[in-house]
Amino acid sequence: MHHLQHISELGSLIEKLGARHVIIAPGSRNAPLIQLFTSHKSFICHSIVDERSAGYVAFGMARQLGEAVVVVTTSGTAVLNLSPALAEAFHQKIPLLVLTADRPREMLSQFNNQVTDQRFPYFNFSKGFLELPAELREQGDLEHGMQSVELLFQEAVAYPPGPVHLNLPLTEPLYESLPDSMLSWGETKADSESASSGEALKKGIRLAGKKVMILAGMGTGDTSLQQVLEQVQAYSQAVVVAENISNLNSEHFISTPELVLAGASDEERTALAPDLLISFGQQVVSRRLKLFVQSLKDLEIQEFQEGPALVDLFKELVVSDELDNSYQRLWKDIEERESGRARDYLKQASFGNLTAVARILEAAPAQMVIHLGNSTTIRLSQLLRTRPDLKYYSNRGVSGIDGSLSAAVGAAMVSDQQHLLILGDLSFVYDSNALWNKSFPENLKIVVLNDGGGGIFRLLDGPDRMEFFEEFSITHHPVSLELLSGAFGRRFSRAANMEELNHQIEDLCAPGNALSVLEVDTTAIENSRIFKELFL
Repeated sequence: MHHLQHISELGSLIEKLGARHVIIAPGSRNAPLIQLFTSHKSFICHSIVDERSAGYVAFGMARQLGEAVVVVTTSGTAVLNLSPALAEAFHQKIPLLVLTADRPREMLSQFNNQVTDQRFPYFNFSKGFLELPAELREQGDLEHGMQSVELLFQEAVAYPPGPVHLNLPLTEPLYESLPDSMLSWGETKADSESASSGEALKKGIRLAGKKVMILAGMGTGDTSLQQVLEQVQAYSQAVVVAENISNLNSEHFISTPELVLAGASDEERTALAPDLLISFGQQVVSRRLKLFVQSLKDLEIQEFQEGPALVDLFKELVVSDELDNSYQRLWKDIEERESGRARDYLKQASFGNLTAVARILEAAPAQMVIHLGNSTTIRLSQLLRTRPDLKYYSNRGVSGIDGSLSAAVGAAMVSDQQHLLILGDLSFVYDSNALWNKSFPENLKIVVLNDGGGGIFRLLDGPDRMEFFEEFSITHHPVSLELLSGAFGRRFSRAANMEELNHQIEDLCAPGNALSVLEVDTTAIENSRIFKELFL
């Protein structure tokens, strides 16, 4: 049997799973895998040189498409560089099929290059791992090995989805034609159902006589879920708190909990406290909301997995009695008051990161997909009411700054919609290899908030009192964003005041405009003062 026969069999297994897009990081040890995918008509291959960026591009694609994406790397540090993206995918429940090429186990200690132990680099943030032998010489061994691979791949898309890792030690010669596939495979029926369909009744949840907060964490959104949550809220003393990245955008929900809790009086905060918290989804951004919930000593908490059964779960909680929901109305009245106060403040506030983000999100065309960088950007965006005609994404699984640009690039590459990324200067520079892409998507527009580096630490209470603050927290950089963008062939523009921003954002969002990167220069602005004055 050919020494690469098992590689030939992988194409049909992945095709069967429904994965179409393959991110390939160039290399030599992975040459048989590159040959497999580029010669297979079912796959759309994308070459991304930087493995750290490649992982995030795949993550952004999979999140946008709602399907598994394949990532292929060579051996050595290439494998380790996927780690940040896999951690993010694991925490956001995004399916990735990671195929890493390796040297046979017996060669690892023989002074070869690009060698490290590749068996468990993602142990804490993947759903499964498998390493095949370097060769499968017998028909029975081949069938057994491929059955194990099929189970691994199915695990990636089974609820809750996530990344899986297949390590493939490969023997030379690597550069020869692959044999034809020998095995045939039936249809895969991935089980995407959660096991929690009767969970509400089993746990004995009763809403009657209780003030209920339903907290929706980060998610991709679901119209059916949004509708049933509106029904639950209409017939009980319940309030749904859903930040922009939950993508549950309803005028009846609370989308700015940070504003509400910052502006509420002590008496109002007492009245806002729930008796029961029902939560689902991923991370929540608002620090005030998290501290508020943590301060409630006798709070009953029920946490559920987000998935297909969640809609049925909430349907069980809907009653048909007419009800005046005074609890939700209190939250909404305070949100309306504080949002109005914020709008008035923004009208007269100086040009800076906060007013720029407000203007950009106001100007974004309907149906645009908004990608929000971590640190300052996501926090500023959540001081503004969610727009129901926009989609919001952010890498809040692990909340790193290392892949915001790459994830947005990946999403835009597989989408016909317009995408807008707002991120800080450090995040842009850190992930600038995302611009190194021969298929860079022209439907992605990038706004870089340049406040001179590390501006988030000026917004936090405490860091600026430390002696190391200016040198080691703010992290100033000498990079010209214009020259950096130009080096990758991206058309660049700059705005240093609101008049320029109004003009430039109009150009940036105009259909067919080739402008890619807009720098909002606030390096000379007291951004921390503008931000903190909002809460005075």
